[in-house]
Amino acid sequence: MQNFKRWLIAASVLTALTGAVVLINMSASRVVASEERPAGDHWQNFDGHWSLWNEADKRWYYTDGKHWYYHNGKSWAVYEFDKLFGKKDFVHGDYKVPVDHSRIEVPKHDVYRR
Repeated sequence: MQNFKRWLIAASVLTALTGAVVLINMSASRVVASEERPAGDHWQNFDGHWSLWNEADKRWYYTDGKHWYYHNGKSWAVYEFDKLFGKKDFVHGDYKVPVDHSRIEVPKHDVYRR
């Protein structure tokens, strides 16, 4: 009878561990699927910041509320509205590209990469 109880406990522990592994794998596959970049222009939160992917320019844009920046693949730089983003269906308001870029502290956060 004691051997039966030991086998029953061992089977229960094995079943619980198997179930945990299955649940972890299911949730991990959902996270990976949700991190894939959607097609077209879209916003994405990465590294605690929201950035805009512009499909036509094939690059990320970001604003800190004062200035617009683009990511050149290595770091952020002040965007001078020299690409397609901001040319159509975009209201500049009274925003003007700053003349002296050296006085602006560009963001340091990274962008999402596949």
